[in-house]
Amino acid sequence: MVRLDGRGRASRRGGSKSGGRQGLQRRFEGSVVGEALIGAFVALFLLVGIAWNLPVSEIKNRLVPVLKPVAIAAGADQVWQMYSPNPIRRLEVVEVRVTMADGSARVWTLQRGDLVIGPFTWYHWQKLKEQLVREPPIRAEFARWVVRELAPPPNQPTFVEMTLRSTDMPPPGENSAPATTLETLYSEDLTGHS
Repeated sequence: MVRLDGRGRASRRGGSKSGGRQGLQRRFEGSVVGEALIGAFVALFLLVGIAWNLPVSEIKNRLVPVLKPVAIAAGADQVWQMYSPNPIRRLEVVEVRVTMADGSARVWTLQRGDLVIGPFTWYHWQKLKEQLVREPPIRAEFARWVVRELAPPPNQPTFVEMTLRSTDMPPPGENSAPATTLETLYSEDLTGHS
């Protein structure tokens, strides 16, 4: 039961366990020892974050091995320097081309989607593209999935080909024409399939 005292503050009757824990927590946080421990934890967490994101240096080489157990336990062993000092220098596009019996072609590529939901779904497709480039064993099943999506029965697909088009992006301020390469990641003749 909660009652108000003469100053309008709530007081508990009947000693609930959750109220006891909250009181203990407040006493700990307000004590000198509690404040020191919490401050040390925050400082250690910040030190881990800073150490993990330092550029390659002697300081980083010495700090990381010492802080690694704490960083892994806290989940703070992540590097946030995504774009610097090594920004993406190549644009990669994966396309799957399905050739039909009549000679026409249907092409599947990663879609960016609309402006509202697109940014959230794009990351999922971007990770899939990266796996298709890195992991050859998954390409065949993915190509067959695209065939099922683009040419469901009664369509008659005859050939599927997955390609990677890579365009080197010149550094800012450089006016050279970007070099583009086209690589076949997977191909399959589908005429024998039912």
